[in-house]
Amino acid sequence: DMGGLLKGVLEKFSLQAQNANVKLTLQTGDLPVIIGDGDRLAQVFTNLVDNALKYTPSGGSVAIHAGVDQSSMLVSVSDSGPGIPPEDRQRIFERFYQVDKSRRGGAGRGVGLGLAIASQIIQAHQGQIWVASQVGSGSIFYVRLPLPPREDAVHPLHQSRP
Repeated sequence: DMGGLLKGVLEKFSLQAQNANVKLTLQTGDLPVIIGDGDRLAQVFTNLVDNALKYTPSGGSVAIHAGVDQSSMLVSVSDSGPGIPPEDRQRIFERFYQVDKSRRGGAGRGVGLGLAIASQIIQAHQGQIWVASQVGSGSIFYVRLPLPPREDAVHPLHQSRP
């Protein structure tokens, strides 16, 4: 239940966002149930929202949007942070890579595994993850996940013969 999963992520971070004076919003339509590991997918969106909140200054905003098309669900996490330089965008999903080199090794700092793990989880779900970012204008992380086959869809091997 992606709607419930995303609401849970929003609730988990609502106090942190409030304390940081960052507006945190969730916008979803009626989302279908997808097939996947709920704990691992929660890990992905927890990581994306946590990163967005860390990099968004006071007075900024973080927004989660989710919707569906014919064959997939698209979830985005956008922030009004500093953005990611073009030379770093290619590498942010690599293990141990950090855009902000000053963050390495300090107390409470990550080691650059969150986005690499998120990427592996999404790939294991036959999905895609990518980022769009403009320095000075924030970032948007996108996750596309396949929808289960529709119940009314007829598989070619199960068609009735004349």
